[in-house]
Amino acid sequence: MPENKLREKLKLLQNQTIFMFLVLIFMMFIISRLSPHFFTIDNLREITVQAAVVTMLAAGQTFVILSGGIDLGMGSVVALSSVTSAMCMAGTGSAVLGFPVGLVIGALCGIINGFLIGKLSIPPFVATFGMMGMARGVAFVITGGMPQYQLASGSDFLGQQRIFGVPVATITVLLLYIICYLILARTKRGRYTYAIGSNKDATFLSGINVSRQFIWIYMLSGIAAGLAGITELSRIGSGQPGAGIGYELDAIASVVLGGASMSGGIGSIWGTLVGAFIIVSLRSGLNVLNVNAYWQTVAIGVIVVAAVYADQVRNKMRKK
Repeated sequence: MPENKLREKLKLLQNQTIFMFLVLIFMMFIISRLSPHFFTIDNLREITVQAAVVTMLAAGQTFVILSGGIDLGMGSVVALSSVTSAMCMAGTGSAVLGFPVGLVIGALCGIINGFLIGKLSIPPFVATFGMMGMARGVAFVITGGMPQYQLASGSDFLGQQRIFGVPVATITVLLLYIICYLILARTKRGRYTYAIGSNKDATFLSGINVSRQFIWIYMLSGIAAGLAGITELSRIGSGQPGAGIGYELDAIASVVLGGASMSGGIGSIWGTLVGAFIIVSLRSGLNVLNVNAYWQTVAIGVIVVAAVYADQVRNKMRKK
């Protein structure tokens, strides 16, 4: 009996989501011991707000990586969605009209990516790298490189307001992840996403329209980037054409840390959420400890490499 219980515990620890959640708890404990200001209600609440943009991007990136692809343009789409939403608010004086514009722009960028990848067979790395340059360039062109500060009343709702003491951004993230979970676990679209990542050719031969599925997957990623863009706009109170630089790195790191395989077909949305909080908590902890921002970027880069290496080791073990 004791041996069986031990095996069950070891099996439980082999679950990447549970293992990384324990890593998150341990990391937060260590940082709280180094700085008493870290583990406070106000700071933890602020971490959830700071994590909102990264977790939104990571949710969209999860679908992309599960399909065996990658989206390098998310940070630029955040900037483009942010400034177009801000410009719409300035022109109409309405946040109700401005926010949807950012979502539509994000969706359009995703559809373009999906068309290039699904219909024209351009590799995801190349297509989304091109989108990274195009979206950022358009953001600078339409704003003249200037931040957009003229926002409408109510523009702070997504990024700064609270409902019963809980930040709206935190609630938005939770709803987004529940929706993504339901899509992946309960719909054909979700099953097709896993199938394409596992074996694209076999999925195509089974009669599934893979090209259309790619458009849908990248559109969802674009919507997530658009949502992140308008949340960033709402949080900082301006649309910045230079926003989102490096965000795609954090999103990819979150997904891989959460147990997704870069080769596709393996991963979970809740694992991604845990991975995102590891990234954001690490950044917050390093800030509290007054670690230089450049070294923080180095730390995230090391984590990405380590996570990808761990993914390769897991793949080899599965094949054995």
